[in-house]
Amino acid sequence: MQTARQLADLVQIARREAWDKPDAASAIVATEKLGTNDLAVVRRVVEEAGYSGAELDKVADHVALLLVGKVQALADDMPATGAD
Repeated sequence: MQTARQLADLVQIARREAWDKPDAASAIVATEKLGTNDLAVVRRVVEEAGYSGAELDKVADHVALLLVGKVQALADDMPATGAD
């Protein structure tokens, strides 16, 4: 079976066109959760990977959290500070 990170990558590829719009990424960052269409794609991808029942719910939740973190990281426009 595929890992949650691999499944998150598949969802990101499937939702790339929708997430390329600035307001879509902003909504995910602001609410810290995926939209209903995004969650439907997450569940479909996880289900296609062979998960079912309670395990499907658990893995889908984990994948959704990974995706929110990924979108937040990609939207981060704060300048890096450090040992410059």
